[in-house]
Amino acid sequence: MKAMGKRAQRALQGLAAALGVLLLAACGGGTEQVTPFEPSRYMVFGDELSYMTPAGTKYTVNALNSDGNINCLADGSNQPSRLWTQVLASAFSFVFAECNPNARPVSAFIYANPGAKAADFEAQVAAARAVHGSFGCHDLMSVLIGANDVIDLFENVYLPNPTSANKTAVLNELTARGARLGQLIAALTDNNGPNFIVSTAPLMNLTPYAAQMAIAFPNADVRNALHDFSENFNTALRVNIPNDGSRWGLVELDALLQAGVNNPGTYGLNNTGDAACLPATWGTTACTTNTLVTNGNASTWLWASDKWMGWRAHLNLGNFARSRAKDNPFGCG
Repeated sequence: MKAMGKRAQRALQGLAAALGVLLLAACGGGTEQVTPFEPSRYMVFGDELSYMTPAGTKYTVNALNSDGNINCLADGSNQPSRLWTQVLASAFSFVFAECNPNARPVSAFIYANPGAKAADFEAQVAAARAVHGSFGCHDLMSVLIGANDVIDLFENVYLPNPTSANKTAVLNELTARGARLGQLIAALTDNNGPNFIVSTAPLMNLTPYAAQMAIAFPNADVRNALHDFSENFNTALRVNIPNDGSRWGLVELDALLQAGVNNPGTYGLNNTGDAACLPATWGTTACTTNTLVTNGNASTWLWASDKWMGWRAHLNLGNFARSRAKDNPFGCG
């Protein structure tokens, strides 16, 4: 497994910033806002990592109230079970229809879908435009997508015949997909368009899924392949977004996860390799604090399931994104 080096170190510095110093100084940063950015609405694009069902359940560990019902807003120290997008939305007092127990006016909207790949981003944006009309500089948007692209090409192109040629083919395809996503985001933010929080995709070589596949396919160099696939997608995404912090802010989930593995205690973690949820709940939104493995901990384990992250990673990523939206010179003009 390859270390993230400087990006992991920046993520470590970013956690301190989220606690009050200064967040990650990656691409998409900018000078401090002169006039605070106050978006009028927030739209979410992506995959399972940004999705909630109409009942408020998520692809992580779902918190429960004392009566056993889902608590989609839990944000205490013991149950910080909000998605990263909920943490970002809370910076502007936005709520989602999918998690609105107090019946407040809805100003945050989810267009993310389970199983979505980078190519689905355009359709998600089109769906949002069909509902909300044109986009402008008072809109805040976020996108986190790419994990399903990596998994799909890994399983269907590389793994059946893990040759150098097939690995190169997957690397090239993921480069093209990441580049296309970056170009679409750049086009959306042109001409006083919306303000975007863009997250890199997770490093899939760090997941319990990667560990399982490495055992099942010992000759496929699984962890290095998944690292390189994730890295190519993310690198292409980064370099195809304009270096203009007034319209977009980058949050580096890949580096954040690597830093959590390298320095778990700093990130509130004590297990970075196992899934907290029972395997029967993987790939669903059915995992709750009542369906954890023996000794599993929703608050301190990095992974909820074989592919999707748990509470602490969502909270840390959300704090990064929140600081980006607050500190970058977003707005109009």
